[in-house]
Amino acid sequence: MRTWPTALAWCLTRAFVVTLLCTQEHGVVGDVTYYRESLAAIGAAHPSGTLTEYPVPALVLLWLPYLLLKAAGHVGGYVTLVATLAVLTDLGFHATLVRTRRWHGAPRSWLGIPGAEWAWLLAVPALGATTYARFDLVPGILVGLAVLYVVHRPAVAAAVGALATGVKYWPALVLPTLAAPRAGRRRVVVTIAVAGLVLAVGSLAIGGWHRLWTPLHYQDERGLQIESVFATPVMLAWGHGSDAYATSYTVWKAYDVSGPLVGTLLTLASVSTLVVALLMAAGWALAWLRIRQASGDASEALVWLVLASVGGFMVTNKVLSPQYLLWLLPAAAAGLVVLERSREGRRRLAWWTGVLLVAAALTHEIFPRTYGYLLVHAPGSFWVVDLLALRNILLVALAAYAGARAGRLLLRAADETEPTEGVRDGTRRAARRRRTTA
Repeated sequence: MRTWPTALAWCLTRAFVVTLLCTQEHGVVGDVTYYRESLAAIGAAHPSGTLTEYPVPALVLLWLPYLLLKAAGHVGGYVTLVATLAVLTDLGFHATLVRTRRWHGAPRSWLGIPGAEWAWLLAVPALGATTYARFDLVPGILVGLAVLYVVHRPAVAAAVGALATGVKYWPALVLPTLAAPRAGRRRVVVTIAVAGLVLAVGSLAIGGWHRLWTPLHYQDERGLQIESVFATPVMLAWGHGSDAYATSYTVWKAYDVSGPLVGTLLTLASVSTLVVALLMAAGWALAWLRIRQASGDASEALVWLVLASVGGFMVTNKVLSPQYLLWLLPAAAAGLVVLERSREGRRRLAWWTGVLLVAAALTHEIFPRTYGYLLVHAPGSFWVVDLLALRNILLVALAAYAGARAGRLLLRAADETEPTEGVRDGTRRAARRRRTTA
């Protein structure tokens, strides 16, 4: 099995992204600078009051490189070290995609590189330097690993899924899907429970009880972010010259939109989130009832259910930052590996992932390249908000398709690996008749 083509492609694409990060897109490191400044203030404040928008395990992960540099007397290199760790995290995920080829049959390749690896190779440059300057890369890749391992190593999938939830709460949406197959459900549930308990106890010891809930409170208090799906109508009005709406930087370190219809849109976002949550619960219940073992259509249903759960939450949220694309991109690449043996499933997911890459490229064009046009009225504002609207339409379509596909597979799910009692009894009777005849 040759690996040099994919290794060469990884080096070339990542060199491009690192060049962007060091030059014209260096401004995206603002979040990392904010981490450094917040961590520097821990000496005067308790950790429970630091980076409260992140869970405590995330705070610890961001704190460790700072402590290492502080011990060496070079705290100013924090941004460089974090970006380097992000590149290594990316490399580790890509290497895992390559290594797990053998689990899923001979890869279909182009220029010697299978489609799943192409998906991830293109994902990072499509999103640009933001990939290496946002913490969301970590939980996104952990979710990707959970998808990758759910068929062959469900306990490992459960462990990384629980860790992903510990560092950023949204991966909790993936955990019910990981526990759906009946064959390994007990191990998965126990693994998630034990890992969750360890993370919760550690968080309590470091930050106290209230610190467990600060990320949720932080999100709940936020306004309507300019890039969110539900902000699209008013952003189109704003971008095409309306003075009824305004964009402004908020205490949540993001740009929100304000104006007459914003309150209504926030209510619609909340209602839509509730509706999607009910649909997710129905999908999880169906998966738990119908899936005995993760194989065939069942494994495809699991992949689509993960994508539908995460995608549905993204498009109904009142916040949709550029880095949220990292919630889906690793899972889609991992799904292509899982569906390697299913021609129809792989074809559908390949098209879906291709559209997701287009959405990532549009996101990259919007942030950071033309983001200023969304902040103040300028001659180019109208076409940038049009790009934003197109990106949001694509994300809604992707979430809807993933949900529909998952539902269809779950409704027709049949046990391909373990025949029903009636089939087994019929097989035994037929075998007895053949022996009697013989």
